[in-house]
Amino acid sequence: MDTRHSHRGLALLLLALPLLFVMIAALVVAILISPGTPEAAGLPTGAEICDRYVEATGGADTWAKIVNRKTTGVLEIPAQMLSFEMTIWSARPNLTYMSMANPAFGTIESGVSPDGVVWEKSIMTGPVIKEGEERQMRLNEAQFDGMGRWREIYQSAECTGEDTLDASACWTVKLTSKSGTERTVWFDKESGLIRRIDMSVPTEAGVVPMSVIPGDYREVDGLLSAHLTVIRVLGQERVMTTKTVEQNIEMPEGRFDPPDDVKALLEK
Repeated sequence: MDTRHSHRGLALLLLALPLLFVMIAALVVAILISPGTPEAAGLPTGAEICDRYVEATGGADTWAKIVNRKTTGVLEIPAQMLSFEMTIWSARPNLTYMSMANPAFGTIESGVSPDGVVWEKSIMTGPVIKEGEERQMRLNEAQFDGMGRWREIYQSAECTGEDTLDASACWTVKLTSKSGTERTVWFDKESGLIRRIDMSVPTEAGVVPMSVIPGDYREVDGLLSAHLTVIRVLGQERVMTTKTVEQNIEMPEGRFDPPDDVKALLEK
């Protein structure tokens, strides 16, 4: 094996992890969806498919009752024999604090603060404040109640056709954000649940194509949540297994404030 290629791949992986972590946080329960646009004859509209997903996961009224969430789990990268213990705190409207811990790489943290600061820190990068396209994507993905506000997040949803995933018939929907980024989502025709999402995400290492495959949906406080998520990125698979999901809990004071070294960057 070319060790230089292996080390470069691992470096890219670690750079992509914080944004990957944000994606997983959003997908534990839902993906943001968008308003409908005209589809070809015989196809349902993107809005109809997405609205059905909302109902299939518990309905808009149930979504509205949830104001915060704490999720714990494990992110495994089998090809690298790596495992990260994960904790995700989130609250309305888009507050997040996330940590991933591994003995070899320490703790990787990231978050969105009450005043809209998007940040991360690790032993590789130190404290970093995100700007531009990556900041906007993280703000979008961090929307806690995105299902109830989906028309504010995306400008269009188009049903592009039919497909089959693992012998399951699906509708494919192209979602376009207000900034112009696109993703394709496969919705199971029978259950209405999401089977796969393909997207490209901006990182410090460049734009990274990614496929996200949520599964093992279980009910938590009336909402169906994915307890197993497979992420295919950089030629490898990452597997996130959810251990616990707690909702409408008492949050620690200052939970979403940036760390002191991130605050120091803001003061420069």
